[in-house]
Amino acid sequence: LTAQPPHDARGTTQGLDWESHAQPDSSGAMGNTFSGLGGSGSEHGDDVGEQDSLTVGLSIDEIEQLTAPAHESHLARLERLSRREKVVEVFKSVTFGTVMGQYSFLLFLALVLLIIGTIGWMQTTGTQDYDTSLDQSIWLSYCMFIDIGTQTAVSADESWQIKLTVAILSFFGFCFNLTFLSVVVDNVRTLLDRLYTRYSQLIVRDHVVILGWTNKTLFLVDELISMFIETGGKGDIIIMGNSISRYEMLRTVELTFRRRNPPKPRGVRIRVWEGDSAEEDDLTRLSINTARFVVCLSEAEDPRMADAQVLETLLSLQSLDLEDQVTGTIIAEVRTGDGRRVLNELNQHTERDVLAVQSAQAVDKVIGFTSLEPTVGEALIELISFEGNNFFFENVDTTLIGMTFGELQHHFPLCVLCGVHSSKAKGAMSTEVLIAPSALRKVQPGDRLLLIAMDRRAIEDAGAEGKSTGCLPFNERAVVASGSSPAAKNTGRRDSVQAATAVRVRDIKQQPWLRQTVLIIGWRSAREMADLVRVLSKMLLPGSEIHFLSAVDEGVRSAALREEMGFLAALTDLAGGVSSVSIVHHTGSPLASGAIELLPLRIAAVAIVIADPGSLTLVEDKDLYVKGAARLRDARVFHINTLLRKAAPDLRIVPIFEDILTHRLITPDSPLVNHSEGAGYGLTAVIHRNSLETGLIAMQADDPTLVFVFSQIISLESGSKEHKIFSIPFDKAWLEAGQYTEGESWPELSFYDVADAMFNEHGHVLVGYLDASAVDCVLNPENKARPRTWLPTDELLLMRGHGDSKGTRGGSGGGFSLFSAT
Repeated sequence: LTAQPPHDARGTTQGLDWESHAQPDSSGAMGNTFSGLGGSGSEHGDDVGEQDSLTVGLSIDEIEQLTAPAHESHLARLERLSRREKVVEVFKSVTFGTVMGQYSFLLFLALVLLIIGTIGWMQTTGTQDYDTSLDQSIWLSYCMFIDIGTQTAVSADESWQIKLTVAILSFFGFCFNLTFLSVVVDNVRTLLDRLYTRYSQLIVRDHVVILGWTNKTLFLVDELISMFIETGGKGDIIIMGNSISRYEMLRTVELTFRRRNPPKPRGVRIRVWEGDSAEEDDLTRLSINTARFVVCLSEAEDPRMADAQVLETLLSLQSLDLEDQVTGTIIAEVRTGDGRRVLNELNQHTERDVLAVQSAQAVDKVIGFTSLEPTVGEALIELISFEGNNFFFENVDTTLIGMTFGELQHHFPLCVLCGVHSSKAKGAMSTEVLIAPSALRKVQPGDRLLLIAMDRRAIEDAGAEGKSTGCLPFNERAVVASGSSPAAKNTGRRDSVQAATAVRVRDIKQQPWLRQTVLIIGWRSAREMADLVRVLSKMLLPGSEIHFLSAVDEGVRSAALREEMGFLAALTDLAGGVSSVSIVHHTGSPLASGAIELLPLRIAAVAIVIADPGSLTLVEDKDLYVKGAARLRDARVFHINTLLRKAAPDLRIVPIFEDILTHRLITPDSPLVNHSEGAGYGLTAVIHRNSLETGLIAMQADDPTLVFVFSQIISLESGSKEHKIFSIPFDKAWLEAGQYTEGESWPELSFYDVADAMFNEHGHVLVGYLDASAVDCVLNPENKARPRTWLPTDELLLMRGHGDSKGTRGGSGGGFSLFSAT
């Protein structure tokens, strides 16, 4: 690169104009030309070593860009030209650089063609209809030029000279007309596009606006469609983004929802708009002042940058004119605690509050529950989505006022009563939600009941059924004890040896009262990893270990976690020491089976698989939206999951997927991830992260109080390991409730029988159970009065009662001694 380039006879470098840089010496060499690039020029001889290092690794094209002179301005070029050249340059600029100049040039060209056609016809002998006079020659030339069909008037008996002249005139006229009309059409199209860009607007009312085209947008649209189907609503869903074109957005939406099951209702339309959510003009074009609610999403991958973009959008919404202000609900997705605090501060200085949803943090907790308490995690995933059982609030009927919470336990046969939302709470809070309150808590006017049901129609049917069947009050139902129920006479139990074989090695490794080893395969941003580690640290017992495997350098990961988790230094030993939870880093590509063998697979309880961006880290961190990046990450997750399943058949794996197409392809029971190659094969708990996050956003749009309820249920802020929602093996729960003595046979019990015993003894609300024989979590069973045979390995899913919660038999309302005697 530092050698002298070849020269032509004039002493200039071949292929480049070096005359403006230096003049050749007497030998024709350009000594000073390359002196800035490490040559031997006399003016820069002292800097040879430093300048030579600048060219190392550069291509010829890059060197040309570095050495090329700056582009001359138009005025500087005119000053350098002669007077004649200046006139020519100005004439070219006016003729070809303006619209009027182009039209003038075309008209001039048409006039020239007409003159040539006139002269050409005058050189012929003429025909019976057109002679060779000047006026008739001009008219014939014009007709042939402007209308190609005029040549058909020429008889086939005419001479070849006339036919050739007519054909040539028609051909050039046809070409000119095509050119001229194409210019006119192009200018008209440009004018219409300019008018459309300036005046276009969506005239709609009571619609939903989603600001931002991200990997979560289509998931959110899918949740909103499910919400509309469930509530019977309709309206437009408008998506605005600027990361891809409007055509690409519309095409993606059509391909995604074309075969949706159940199909999109007729009254729901999905419309896309290309624009910037930070621009006030683009916001007003969406009729945002009449929107039912507005959802703000961020297109950035980095959590802090995402919060900054959402805040920019919110400031633009607040700066709209008074008549353009949003009258509906504004929902903003925040990714960090700092972003939430900034948003709360903003709400104190604005007239309309913004509802913040920290969905990423909530999903991290769901991942933690799914990994360490699978029954709870499976129930939480079902409660988030609008498909399956959900939380609902039901206004209290006048006939229910004055009844106690215990008496209402069986009033809704198709639902599970979980709590009460009081609008007349005393103290600083104007409202409160009591989950599993005391059985003696009376229902007051204005209260709402918190229920788990399939849909709102089930609540209405359940209320009517409860009135018609005349269910006995809760305190009048006989408390089930061993042998006291008629169902107890029918033992119907399975052989104890058969029940014992249902307990597998992995079940023992996942017991919540044992120290556990958790594997995290893959790496994302330091903030996301720190949030996940923080959640797991609160759920694991002292002495547990978290092992990371990633291709990212171990020092980079350790330093990033130390920086993000400085406030957790007392809780988590990031160096892998002997404090509460140890973190161990392994370096290697998760896509290689050899690297997976570095992990302690034999003692691990669960493995969480996260896509390792690898070589795409820089692209994904810097770009706002990378098309296909989520799908590529999902492909890597599937690859790792397959290798991991082969290496550890009995390990519980939690792969985390992101793309909407993967959500369609890989379901929780898909044979692609769940293998049935023997009784010892571990289960794969599939998590679609973006689907869960958008489910929480849709829940916020449906009823903001439901998000508050969900945050209470998954809260990990209490000092103990006693979570609001938890699971416990049936035999231990039944023994703790005083309903079973070792050696007795298992009776057939209904869901109501078990629920009554749990509520009487501890104040806990039974919401579902895990059927160990089918490995299926049943939330809100349909026929709660039908007896079933319970296995010792079945798990009960319970909502923990308040400290003052008591059933009709008294009870302490605390947790089971199983969890307090760790």
